[in-house]
Amino acid sequence: MASSTGGVISGHNPFVYNSGSPITLFLFQACLILATCNLIHIPFSKLRQPKVISEVIAGVVLGPTVLGQIPNFTDTVFPSSSIPGLNLTANLGIILFMFFLGLEVDTGFIKRHLKKALAIGLVTLAIPFGCGCLLAIPLFHEYSNKDPNARQIKFTVFMVFIAVSLAVTAFPVLCRILNELRLIKDRAGIIVLAAGIVNDIVGWILLALSVILSSASSNPINTVYILLCTMGWFLLYSYPLKYVLRWILIRTHELDRTQPSPMATMFILFIMFISAYFTDIIGVHPIFGAFIAGLIVPRENNYVIKLAERMEDIPNIVLIPLYFAVAGLNVDLTLLNEGRDWGYVFASIGIAISSKILSGSVAAHLTGLFWRESAAVGVLMSCKGIVEIVVLTVGLNAEIIDQKIFGMFILMALVSTFVTTPLTLIIYPESYRMDLQTYLNKEEQGVEQSAPENILKDNESQSYPKNNMSSFQDVKNFHITQVINITNTVETVSSSLEFLNHMTYGKWKVHSEPITLPAKVASRSSSLSASTVKPNHNKIKKLARIWSRKDEDETVLSVIEESPYGFELEIPLKAIHLRLLTERTADLLQSSSISNDDPHYTANSDSLLQIFNIFSRLSQTEFSSEVVFSTMREKATNIVSLDMKASDLVLLPLKGASFEFNGSPIATHEPYSNFEHIHSHILGLNELSSNFFAVISSSLKSSFAMLISNTGDRLNVDRFKKKKFHLLLPYSNLSSSDFLALHIYLLICYRDVKDCGSAQGMIFINKNNLTFVDKFYELLSDQDWFDESVVNVVPIENPNKVQSEYYTKAFIDVVLEFGLNRKDLMDLEESTFIIAERYFSGDVPFENETKELILQGANRKFDVLVSHYFRQC
Repeated sequence: MASSTGGVISGHNPFVYNSGSPITLFLFQACLILATCNLIHIPFSKLRQPKVISEVIAGVVLGPTVLGQIPNFTDTVFPSSSIPGLNLTANLGIILFMFFLGLEVDTGFIKRHLKKALAIGLVTLAIPFGCGCLLAIPLFHEYSNKDPNARQIKFTVFMVFIAVSLAVTAFPVLCRILNELRLIKDRAGIIVLAAGIVNDIVGWILLALSVILSSASSNPINTVYILLCTMGWFLLYSYPLKYVLRWILIRTHELDRTQPSPMATMFILFIMFISAYFTDIIGVHPIFGAFIAGLIVPRENNYVIKLAERMEDIPNIVLIPLYFAVAGLNVDLTLLNEGRDWGYVFASIGIAISSKILSGSVAAHLTGLFWRESAAVGVLMSCKGIVEIVVLTVGLNAEIIDQKIFGMFILMALVSTFVTTPLTLIIYPESYRMDLQTYLNKEEQGVEQSAPENILKDNESQSYPKNNMSSFQDVKNFHITQVINITNTVETVSSSLEFLNHMTYGKWKVHSEPITLPAKVASRSSSLSASTVKPNHNKIKKLARIWSRKDEDETVLSVIEESPYGFELEIPLKAIHLRLLTERTADLLQSSSISNDDPHYTANSDSLLQIFNIFSRLSQTEFSSEVVFSTMREKATNIVSLDMKASDLVLLPLKGASFEFNGSPIATHEPYSNFEHIHSHILGLNELSSNFFAVISSSLKSSFAMLISNTGDRLNVDRFKKKKFHLLLPYSNLSSSDFLALHIYLLICYRDVKDCGSAQGMIFINKNNLTFVDKFYELLSDQDWFDESVVNVVPIENPNKVQSEYYTKAFIDVVLEFGLNRKDLMDLEESTFIIAERYFSGDVPFENETKELILQGANRKFDVLVSHYFRQC
């Protein structure tokens, strides 16, 4: 005992389980399990697989199947005497998980899609349930009641359990897959959500029934009592307690809080534990009581989301992974040592997947979906995941199934979950979904079209108008049809709004009615033509006099207007909040909310998008918004899959260099030594994957602008200093991307002049570009807002001629050394340098001039805008 008290220093072996201090071995077991789960999840996350697969496989690896084959490993690390403590913690986690699962059940969402939810949910439950009943017959005769010393199970109990195992759908994993594939607002995704909730609820009821039958098998009359008690408890919670809880939360103003108070959280947890305790003592299972408690929490003002955010981190990070890893520890695949065993494994996998796909596809098609949509619904409903593991663990603990059948069905659950994402991508690819959405939009507008199943072929033959950018005239006529602002982090909101304020412009209003002027004014055309006032060439080109007299003293003049130039037209704004998708229940609750199929919901529910909504109202700009949940690895994929046109501009604001780089908020940071240094810093600071820019450059279907803010963390800002924009054109010949950068620069100048300001900034061109100045001023000669004092064009000596003994200077180096005066250099932090990325391809798709500008921006603390023009083929 003394050595035990003194620990390892006194010679105590920490791997010898001590019932007086069970925490010692438990802490090691928990660390080992969590480390193994996360290591295994690294490759599986790249395959877009849910974490539950990694957690179960971690348990299998640590269990008797793999590491358990090492002599004394299981007796040392997981001795049988320590398992009850591990199970206790794991079961606490699964009770909380079932409570969170109850929070996810949105009855309002079901009511909104009741007909399709019931049809698909019940069909995809009934047919696999029937197939499970048939499979249970040979399984029971082959494997059940073979040990005379073990508990004897009735066939009816076994049959119901096997049928439930094949029929359930994992709603939490389903929500995550729908989010990752961006199907959460798709027509098929909405139906899957509603049907999944129905399937889940009925599945849990059937599982509770099988547990009740198992618990009361010795005395059938007990079954009736347990059913009545369970039903009575459910009704008690669903009606009086639900409304009492809601009344208390309203009276205490809990629903209006930004987060639940500790007292309210404790009270709800108390309700959950009491419910779990009651269902456990009557012979059902504590998880059903926790599930019932989750159903009664009010959903007003997103209260369930706030509650989940407050409660879920420790259970999700520690307790729930322990539960699924312990389930994996109970799997012994070495027991499957006969050919018939693996025959039943493959049979269960085939029946579980095929019965769901067939039933879901037929039911979805009968409710009005096309065949490929219907097949996607069937595939998604076949996902087992978390729920299946819970069901199997409950059955194993209740001794309804033995370890051999448990291992078979764990394999079935893992395979069915693993294939859900790739099968969905094959059956229901992004290209088909986009074409289908186009078809549905036209159908709503009453446009006649060909058969819907041929939309892919039809759309391939369509020709879309091209918005070219290959000459100076295109710069003036080009129109950015929409700015799609991708907000990845909250810190970039200010830089986004500042840039958009300089770039976007309110509505250009066209006269829809004739202008009425006095007759004496209309007749004096010579006076008008001789006026010294400069005419507005871009607005009114012709006045056609209509000699129809309304009365004696007035004449009606019709105004015939020509199309305005591109930078004079309104540019709508679409704000995308790219939220990081985690394992948190709060993310799933938000993404699967009842209003998710309302296109106008996100701007009113997401506080970040509400900021952009207010900005658009103040600037009188057309506005739309969307929330996209994405894992860090899938951010680029989700951006390129957004609905966009070639003439749109995707604006991606990023955090750049920060004073926090060396840990000091007031000292100047050490300079970045090279581009790779700042590039890796930008990826890490903005939570982007290493291949982010490679995916964007290879797959984006629109023009692209990346705004790197290197001045967002300044402690002191002079609000009276005017923002300056400088355009860099470092090459002697201009590309389409250079023309796009010039167009963006003119947008900023035009907006600034129209706001009664004066544009401040310069265009730095390569001195070898001999024709630029003449063509540039000729381009804008007919613009009433522009004169030569607005924009200063500065030729820069070819950087290849400005070199030292050791290196050739980059274009930005020469600009900073020779092109800017002392005042401009002092105001660098108020400046944004715009440059075109002409090729934009490869793993790091930036040319040397762009890299040098990004590096100098980080070191000299000015913002950088990198633009690339998308050329249609």
